[in-house]
Amino acid sequence: MLLPLTFPKFAAAWLPMLAASVAVDPAPRLADLFVVKLGGFTVPALTCALGAIGVLAARPLARKSETALSWPLFILVSLIMLVVVELWILENGPGALFAFVIAIGLGFSGYALIEMVGEEVRGFLKNIVAGASGKLRASITPKDPQA
Repeated sequence: MLLPLTFPKFAAAWLPMLAASVAVDPAPRLADLFVVKLGGFTVPALTCALGAIGVLAARPLARKSETALSWPLFILVSLIMLVVVELWILENGPGALFAFVIAIGLGFSGYALIEMVGEEVRGFLKNIVAGASGKLRASITPKDPQA
């Protein structure tokens, strides 16, 4: 048999939980340890450095199809990934460990991501050209007056 819950019993159980869940100032993050102000932007220097280290350290572990690239193309792909990681860090302000892990993943398999995006763009452009040429062909083709 359930007895009605009185307010003093409710308050005795829930008010300590409410007090324990009150927001407090968070502990300082490692990502905010070394912060540089540049032209109104807050640049987390340690996180940016860890992002660059993660990409560059993972590049030698790249896929076999990527190692067939010439050195200039390999360096170009590495620079693209560095720019992407650094812009992501500046835009989103992730924690240092999360940024480092994402940078390693992008350095290791970022070329596959670039290939995939390239294939998608190529397919999209092919569909646009095919549709436009079909419309152009239909507008140029003379219509049969017999029909």
